[in-house]
Amino acid sequence: MKKELIPLILLTFVNTLNFSIMIPILPFIVNQYGGGIIMYGVLLSMYPLFQFFAAPMLGTLSDFYGRRPILLLSQAGTMLSWVIFAASYFVPNSHLGFISLPLLVLLLARIADGATGGNNAVANAFLSDITTPEEKTKTFGMMGGIVGLGFVIGPAIGGLTMATPIGYLAPILLTLFISVITLIAMHRYLPESLDKKDRAKELKFNWIEELQFLPKIKKYSHNRQIKYLFFLRIMFLFVFSSSNSIFVLYMINSFNLNSQQIGLLFMVIGVFLFLNQAFLSGRISKKFGDLKTLIIGQSTLVVSQFLYVFVPSLLAFAPVMYLNNLGFSISMPTFKSLISKSVDRKKQGEIMGIDESLFAISAAISPLLATWVYSVIGKYTFAVQAIVLLATVIVFEYKKGWKRVAEGESVSS
Repeated sequence: MKKELIPLILLTFVNTLNFSIMIPILPFIVNQYGGGIIMYGVLLSMYPLFQFFAAPMLGTLSDFYGRRPILLLSQAGTMLSWVIFAASYFVPNSHLGFISLPLLVLLLARIADGATGGNNAVANAFLSDITTPEEKTKTFGMMGGIVGLGFVIGPAIGGLTMATPIGYLAPILLTLFISVITLIAMHRYLPESLDKKDRAKELKFNWIEELQFLPKIKKYSHNRQIKYLFFLRIMFLFVFSSSNSIFVLYMINSFNLNSQQIGLLFMVIGVFLFLNQAFLSGRISKKFGDLKTLIIGQSTLVVSQFLYVFVPSLLAFAPVMYLNNLGFSISMPTFKSLISKSVDRKKQGEIMGIDESLFAISAAISPLLATWVYSVIGKYTFAVQAIVLLATVIVFEYKKGWKRVAEGESVSS
């Protein structure tokens, strides 16, 4: 393993840990302050909504200034967001109109984190800088395995520490401490991955232009591989984000689990994610190629999303959960690899910023829509998500999208 990957592995692990610690406890925090399913969806949406605007800007800045200073800036923003989050614990539980003050502070914390939330885009560009095209899928898969490891530890910590006398303040203080340590470690050990000769020659940075997301995508309309990949990517991310936003609600309503039990269940999910991404996705891609691996992942997701509707017990849920996890696990790094291979080195920050914005806008809209649909039809929301993904794959095939991507893949290889 390249030594340059070590700080990036730490950053990826800590980012996942900070996020995953909140998974089993956020619904209970919202309920504690009088919020419902819709408010839960709003809280989920705030971070990616502001990340949608921030990620392309930070990606573009990293192409000019380098990856290291932008990664340090975004990590400092994450640290600040946890300070604000901790402050919500001490705010009186009174209402300002339709929302309680603690929930309002939580919204501000999510906004602060999202506004500097370019970590993933710049980190992926960093990774692209230091890997060859042949190494990309395997390396993205390994980083996905680190995400899985974060999911093993984070939810368990969140669920167990919330049971302490100070409630949710305990996991928040822990994440704040981890963020401070990570920022110090990054400052000392994170190298610069983008040589000056490979950086953008001039910084064409206009705030208005950077906020205009569609023109940025349009710049790549001549690239047929990117165009078709982004179409499938958008719909995949919609299903991914909407499924994740209702998953904990599904656990609570279907199996009556508490925060500690949900945390332990996510440990199992994290183990699946770690094994699938760190070991299985790279081997499948090596055997079948990125494109066939992506087809396998998408097909697996369609089947598993449908099966969620018919799970009668927690025991029967386990194999379906693994199948769903497998679909996501082999799709995510394959998408990243195909997208990264589609542009030259000088555009890695920009293209990863655009991809991160796609992820962010999907994660901003999907929770609002998914939680509303879930409040109406419950677990059948998973079937709706499966139909959306299946229809996308059919349209993709009709438009010969697989052929276009295959042509691009053969050229890049």
